[in-house]
Amino acid sequence: MMTASATSMVVVVVLCVVAAGQSRSSCCCSFAADLFLYYAILQLQISSNTHTSVTTRKTTDKQKNHSFPFIPRSTIKATARAISASAPEAATMVKAIRVHELGGPEVLKWEDVEIGEPKEGEIRVKNKAIGLNFIDVYFRKGVYKAPQCPLLQVCLHICMEAAGVVTAVGSGLTGRKVGDVVAYAGNPMGSYAEEQILPAEKVVTVPPSLDPIVAASVILKGMTAHMLVRRCFKVEPGHTVLVHAAAGGVGSLLCQWANALGATVIGTVSTTEKAAQAKEDGCHHVIMYKEEDFVTRVNEITSGKGVDVVYDSVGKDTFQGSLACLKSRGYMVSYGQSSGMPDPLPMTELAAKSLFLTRASVLSYTATRDELLQAAGEVFSNVASGILRVRINHKYPLSQVAQAHEDLEGRKTSGSVVLIPDGVFEQSTIKATARAISASAPEAATMIKAIRVHELGGPEVLKWEDVEIGEPKEGEIRVKNKAIGLNFVDVYFRKGVYKASTMPFTPGREAAGVVTAVGPGLTGRKVGDVVAYAGNPMGSYAEEQILPAEKVVTVPPSLDPIVAASVILKGMTVHMLVRQCFKVEPGHTVLVHAAAGGVGSLLCQWANALGATVIGTVSTTEKAAQAKEDGCHHVIMYKEEDFVTRVNEITSGKGVDVVYDSVGKDTFQSSGMPDPLPMTELAAKSLFLTRASLFSYTATRDELLQAAGEVFSNVASGILRVRINHKYPLSQVAQAHEDLEGRKTSGSVVLIPDGVFEQ
Repeated sequence: MMTASATSMVVVVVLCVVAAGQSRSSCCCSFAADLFLYYAILQLQISSNTHTSVTTRKTTDKQKNHSFPFIPRSTIKATARAISASAPEAATMVKAIRVHELGGPEVLKWEDVEIGEPKEGEIRVKNKAIGLNFIDVYFRKGVYKAPQCPLLQVCLHICMEAAGVVTAVGSGLTGRKVGDVVAYAGNPMGSYAEEQILPAEKVVTVPPSLDPIVAASVILKGMTAHMLVRRCFKVEPGHTVLVHAAAGGVGSLLCQWANALGATVIGTVSTTEKAAQAKEDGCHHVIMYKEEDFVTRVNEITSGKGVDVVYDSVGKDTFQGSLACLKSRGYMVSYGQSSGMPDPLPMTELAAKSLFLTRASVLSYTATRDELLQAAGEVFSNVASGILRVRINHKYPLSQVAQAHEDLEGRKTSGSVVLIPDGVFEQSTIKATARAISASAPEAATMIKAIRVHELGGPEVLKWEDVEIGEPKEGEIRVKNKAIGLNFVDVYFRKGVYKASTMPFTPGREAAGVVTAVGPGLTGRKVGDVVAYAGNPMGSYAEEQILPAEKVVTVPPSLDPIVAASVILKGMTVHMLVRQCFKVEPGHTVLVHAAAGGVGSLLCQWANALGATVIGTVSTTEKAAQAKEDGCHHVIMYKEEDFVTRVNEITSGKGVDVVYDSVGKDTFQSSGMPDPLPMTELAAKSLFLTRASLFSYTATRDELLQAAGEVFSNVASGILRVRINHKYPLSQVAQAHEDLEGRKTSGSVVLIPDGVFEQ
C-alpha cells in the first residue's frame, strides 16, 4: 500500500513532468526543471521501493508543513553538474518573420524566436541586409513547398539571401572567425531574421570593397544571372537574347551581363520608367509589353530570324509567346513563374524548331563548394569592375516585409529590393523563318514506279504505283536512286504523327543515287555524279526523284551508295546528337535507348569513340550482343529489368549526363508521343529538354556539308561501322515497315529499287 507521502510525491512527479515539458520551450528554464524532476523522481523511488523510514532533518515549524525526505547535498550537487553539462545553453531571442499558414503578404508575422549557439560546422550571422526575391513569394503562397515544423502544419522562416557579420563560430571550425563579413544564397531558408545559424560551407566572404547591402542584393540574383548567361546558355558576341522583366532584380543584371558579353539585348518592361532603366542597363531594344505585342516586335527587330535564347521569369503569361520568338535550335530558359506555372508542354512544341527547354534552379548550379565560390567570385568581380551595376531601388525595414511583398507582386518595384533589420535600418531593385520549296507541275512527264500514300494508316496504305516525273528546273537535279534508307520518321508520316504537306504523298527522306539530269544554268553538278541526300523534300520512295541541288552531297568514290543511303540521315542525326545537342566528351556517361537500331548503333559507336561511358537498352539477346560490339559498356535488357534501377546501380546513384531517347512515351516516339511535360519536372534538377530535328541542324549548305563530311569521314576511317542488316525491294516496303514497327529489325534497313535489287 502506497503511503500518503508517496502519493503526494506522485503528484509532484506529474506536475514536475508537465512543468519540465513546458519549460523546455524556453531553454533558460530547462536546468531548473530537470533538477526538480530528478529530485521528485528520486524521492518517489525511495518512498515506494523501500519500507524503511527515511531519516529527516530537524525542521522549523514552517518547514514541517513541507517535509521532504533528506538527500545529501553532495548528491544534489553532482546531479546538478550532470544535468547542467547536458542541458543546452540559454537561448538568445531575436526578431524574425514567421509563416504559420500559406497565403498573402498578411501571413508574414513579426515574432520573437530563439536562436542558439552554432554547432560543429556552423556559424551564427547577424544580418546587415536581406535580399527580397520572387522565390520568397512562391514559398509564402505554397507554389514551392517549404520544410515543415514537427508540431505545426506550416511553420517556417523564409528568404534565401542575406549578408552580415559572423557573431559566433561552432566548435572546431577553421577558416571562419567572429567579425567576418559573409553572404549566402540558397538553403537553408531563414534569412528573414535579425540573426541566423548557417552551415559555414554555404557562405562566401564579402570583399572589403563591397557594401554588405550590395552583397545581399546581388549574391542570389547575381549567381542566377551567372547561371543563365554562363551555364544554361553561354552568351557570346553575335547572339540575340530576349529578357522578360528586364527591369527586375535579376533582369537588370541579366541585361548588363549579356550586353557586356557582346549580345544584342531585347527587354520587356511594363512602364516608361522601367523602360528607361532597361536602356541604361544595356537593352538595345525595349518592348512595352502592355502597349505592343512582344512577339511581333521581336520578329520586327530580328527581321523574322528570332532570338537565340529567351530568359523568362514571368511564366504562364509569356511562355507560348517566348517559344514563338525563338529561332530554330533556340533555347527557352525559364527561371521563374511570377504570373503562374505554364501549362504542360507537348513535345511537338519543341520539335518544329528543335528547341531546347530548361527550368533552371541556381541551387543545382551551385551544389558544390567549388561551384558556389566560382559563381559568387565572378559576380563580385563584375560588380567591383563596374560590369554589373546593382540597382538597390527599394529598402524596407524587415518588420515591414509584408508591404515589400505586396509591392513586388504588384510590379511596383524595379531593380533589387532589400530588407534591413529594423535596428540597422534606423541607422542607415520565334519566330524562325520557314523555307518554301516550289512544287510546280513538271514540264515533260516520264513515268516511274514509286510508293504513294492516299490515306493515313498501317503499312497497307503504302501503294506501289506509276507516277510522273518531269525534267529538273533551275537549281534542280534528277537522281536515279540506287538505295533508299528506311527510318522511323517515315512511319510517323505514314500514320499522321507528322503531317505531310499534301495528300497523296511519296514518303522517304534518305537516298543515294546517280544524277541523270541537271537543271538549266546549274554549275557544280553533272550527270553521272553519285550523290546522297537526307531531309526535305520528301519523296525518296521512288525509282527516280527531282531534288534541289543544294540539298545533296557528293558520295566519296570509296563509299558504296547503299552504305551512303544507310548512313546519311542516321549518321547526321547522330552527329547532331553527340556534337551539337550535347557535346559528348571523355568522362561523360550517356544512356542510349534502342541501342541496336539504325541510329542507336551509330550513336553507341560514336559516343564510345569520343570517350564516353555508354549504357544502352535493347529488347533481345541478339541485339544486346550487337550493342556490345558497337561500344556499349553496359547493356540493359529492358524487358527483363527496370532500366532506371539499373542505370542507378551502374552510375552509383549519380545518374547520366545525357539520355538519347528515340522511343518516347514508354521511356520518357516509336512508342507514342510523351504526355505534355509540366515545368516542375525539369526544375528539380535544372534539366534541359529538347526535341531535336536534324533539319534544324542542317538548314544551311555549310551545316549540311560539315555534318555529312564528318559522317563519311568516320565511316571511311572505321570509327563508324554501318550495319546494313536488312534489305527489301522497294515494292515490298509495307513488309519493311511492319518489321520495323514490330522491332524485328536492327541496324540499318535499306530499300532497293526493284530493277536494281534484281541485279
